[in-house]
Amino acid sequence: MTRARLRTLAAGLALVATLTGCGDLTSNPYEKTGAEDTAAAAQRLTELPTLEATEAHAHRVVEELSAYITSLVPALQWEWTRSRSESNCRRPYDQTDGRMVSLPNYVAKGSIPDHVWPQAVQRARELATELGNTGVETFRDEPGNRDVRFYGPEGTALRFLSMDNTVIRADTGCRLPEAVADTPPPTP
Repeated sequence: MTRARLRTLAAGLALVATLTGCGDLTSNPYEKTGAEDTAAAAQRLTELPTLEATEAHAHRVVEELSAYITSLVPALQWEWTRSRSESNCRRPYDQTDGRMVSLPNYVAKGSIPDHVWPQAVQRARELATELGNTGVETFRDEPGNRDVRFYGPEGTALRFLSMDNTVIRADTGCRLPEAVADTPPPTP
């Protein structure tokens, strides 16, 4: 191919990528949320349970799901792996006092048999709804290779996968810590 044809091809591919939404050159994913959106996000956080309450609820959901799975597959024995982590919130909550927690993974050596998987997913869906997780994203759904995530608008998530091992993990999404939630707003 000649250099001119390569330049034309490269320009064409760049144009296609830009027009189809790939390689957006105008938005900045690291840009901070503006004042108006931050105010709305901060208000939304005051309407939600605290970080600590949500973390306790998510922990209970993970343990309840694992107990249900063990009732279906008694050979599975669970243990907590990985550390709990706490971080700042993502947009549009990035400029608020909110925080988010990722619970440790709850892992069982061994997988859920394919004939039991639908029951386990149904129970996961029910429990995820308690956390406000109404969205569902299936990453893999093949025999012996399953991975599904239930999520909510503030970043809460319950992820459930079964391959060689079975893993349940949960994220609180953005919430106000009790110390912040109990503080009255500043007077203007």
